[in-house]
Amino acid sequence: MRSVHWTCLFVIILVIICGCLQPAPSNTSPATPAAPITPPVTATSNPNAQKQVNFTVTQAGSMLNITYDGGPDAADLASIAIRITNHDGTQITRTIDNPVVDYTYVFPYRGVANAAFVNIIGTFGNGYQQTVLMYYM
Repeated sequence: MRSVHWTCLFVIILVIICGCLQPAPSNTSPATPAAPITPPVTATSNPNAQKQVNFTVTQAGSMLNITYDGGPDAADLASIAIRITNHDGTQITRTIDNPVVDYTYVFPYRGVANAAFVNIIGTFGNGYQQTVLMYYM
């Protein structure tokens, strides 16, 4: 029983000594500067925010069909500029004023249609232009 008391006493003394001999925490780290106070930002609407209109491109035989499906900003779309780049590097361009929702614009080819990609840039009522479709075949 005495050995248990001596062991406990030895452990307590060891804990006290180890705790007292630890180095003090260093305060050498640079003080972090206070964050600058910024005034609150007022929300404003951006008339040129990202617009959304939808198109479907299909290639069938000697025809490339581009259907204007509408979308949330369809009423504001004033015109579209379509550029079709073919696999041989040739390009077909067409500008359509006042595009009609659910209308299919047909591009006929001699032989099989060989479009590589279609790029459509929309111009909206306030003059804002945005790429509305980049479609790779």
